[in-house]
Amino acid sequence: MAIALTGCLVTVDSDSRPLQTSWDEGDVHRMQVGQSDQEYVRNSFGDPGTKLSYADGTEIWKYRNRSEKDTEVGVFLVFSVDVEEERVETLSIEFVDGIVSNYWIEEDRF
Repeated sequence: MAIALTGCLVTVDSDSRPLQTSWDEGDVHRMQVGQSDQEYVRNSFGDPGTKLSYADGTEIWKYRNRSEKDTEVGVFLVFSVDVEEERVETLSIEFVDGIVSNYWIEEDRF
């Protein structure tokens, strides 16, 4: 029966919408490790949502993007199921002496 149902699952509608946006891929790619400074990052992304400071002078600024994806799935055209998924991407930017030394993006789905 599972094999018979596999071909009958149909996506009826899918919609994605941003809930909170602090950054986009283009801004991230323009940032240069070893050259971009805190002023450049603040002008590009605004104030960070979270700022961590360490004893050695290193700082990490974090920016979050949140979006929601809503998918309606119909089975045999008899009933449908609405599936909601929230996606959170966190951009972390590490500074040493005020200059970008590293950055990374983490993604969570709920």
